[in-house]
Amino acid sequence: MSDKRIEIMDLAEKLIRTKGYNAFSYKDISVPLQIKNAAVHYHFPKKSDLGEEIILKTRNAFKKKYIEWEQCLPKEKLKNFIALYEKNQSLNLVCLVGALGSSYESLPDNMQTSLTKMSEEIRGWMQDVLKEGLKKKEFNFTETADEKTDVVIAALLSSLILDKVIQKNILKSVKASILKSI
Repeated sequence: MSDKRIEIMDLAEKLIRTKGYNAFSYKDISVPLQIKNAAVHYHFPKKSDLGEEIILKTRNAFKKKYIEWEQCLPKEKLKNFIALYEKNQSLNLVCLVGALGSSYESLPDNMQTSLTKMSEEIRGWMQDVLKEGLKKKEFNFTETADEKTDVVIAALLSSLILDKVIQKNILKSVKASILKSI
């Protein structure tokens, strides 16, 4: 992958996570990178191609993380997952699912499909972690693993959005609550 392609993707991802997918244009990429719009179009003929590639990059990065965490105990896996949100918070970014999910209906079909796949993969991984934690008696909660997964993911995702809106560290209290509730 060329350096310019990576720069374009990195800037576009930051724009998605700060402004939203529908709030930026190729000009918002070409001007700061000091390239022509045609150069952006060369690498990504359509904006949806760029968006789909960013989703794929994020999916692959998460897969690498959970492979890295395979030998960890379930509680450590959960803490590592939460740390991803803490990293986003430190960069003043929302997670990609939160950034794109709010405009899901207006996303091109290819991006909707990719975002759904990514969300299902993350959700499936979390369900497995929570089931493993229950089996190993490391976790103790009354909901099903599926229900708890939805609560954990929804709380983390929304905490980054609320952090921006309220400008208070909502993620900190959400993290504490999640760890107490398992």
